[in-house]
Amino acid sequence: MVSYAFDMADEPSPRAGYLAWRERKLASYPATADDLRVELGSLADPSASEREAIAQRVARFNMALIAAPLHQVVPEAILALGRALGLRTADSNLFADRRAISTIAAGGADDRIEYIPYTDRPLSWHTDGYYNTPEAQVRAWILFCLRPAAAGGSNALLDPEIAYILLRDQSPDLIRALMHPGAFTIPANVREGRVLRPESVGPVFSLRSGALHMRYSARSRNVSWRATPHTRAAREALDRLFSTATSYIFTHTLQAGEGLVTNNVLHNRAGFEDLPDPGRGRLLYRVRYLERVQCRDDF
Repeated sequence: MVSYAFDMADEPSPRAGYLAWRERKLASYPATADDLRVELGSLADPSASEREAIAQRVARFNMALIAAPLHQVVPEAILALGRALGLRTADSNLFADRRAISTIAAGGADDRIEYIPYTDRPLSWHTDGYYNTPEAQVRAWILFCLRPAAAGGSNALLDPEIAYILLRDQSPDLIRALMHPGAFTIPANVREGRVLRPESVGPVFSLRSGALHMRYSARSRNVSWRATPHTRAAREALDRLFSTATSYIFTHTLQAGEGLVTNNVLHNRAGFEDLPDPGRGRLLYRVRYLERVQCRDDF
């Protein structure tokens, strides 16, 4: 990724660099979830050709759909896959273990059921770690399924670069509003007088090491947007984007042994139904990273 593609200085007459990048990006679409798929013989030790196949898909779509033998889907193998893709700094977050692996399942004995990802309820559009500080933004994540739900639980996924294009096509002012350093605020998470996470203030779109980064949640509660007409228009444009059927959104229900490797793409999750036996319910592993997946700078 090269930052000149996102230079707004010449708007409303965009630079040739942006237009050339936009044309290359959109040439990959329409596409289906099958176009994202990469089969791995070894989850912990993918071959050079398998790593290249993942890199190609991440370069085009910022995500890849991985299939591996189910018995190989264990935390250490997932971390090894991350290292093979240049992901080394895991984000330690609430309910993650000492390796920064989160076990995603509905219910539990602790207070995680107060957080929607650990329930069977629908999860609205977001990027991971949108509440992190600017210095600790999540730039990639890996998610693997050990057991799918009995019914439901599909994910919809959208490349943030596509969201950027669709919004910029409407008006460059939308992008300017979303790149403001005070555009989007997440209040501190305080429990019983203890600060679990500080307030997080920052832009929705930003450039990090020349690559576009997005920080977003569609939640209407416990979020605060900058109170300007341009920011309100940008927020409404995002709402319309996510409520409109489009060929740019991938929808897939992860099956046992399947996973996603992404540069923190936008995603949601449908509600689901589990079997009564908690030992047979939906179960996934997730790890978040502060780096992006290493791939050729195709775009």
